[in-house]
Amino acid sequence: MKMKYKVLNTSQDIRESIYRLMIRNKIRKVELADRMELSYPSILNKIENPGTFKVSELLELCNILNVDINELLIKY
Repeated sequence: MKMKYKVLNTSQDIRESIYRLMIRNKIRKVELADRMELSYPSILNKIENPGTFKVSELLELCNILNVDINELLIKY
């Protein structure tokens, strides 16, 4: 069986994916900022502009949201 997927290549797609996963895991932005040891304004900026995340931050975000990085960046 061949899986169809789409690589999320726009900031809006990635932002929506982050918000969807935050809702699924019942994690608020303030909690996410605290767990990632970032200020609240910093996490807001990074979510609004996902290209500003460092790879290490994306991996930490995935760990907090209990997902593989593929689930964050690829839409099945």
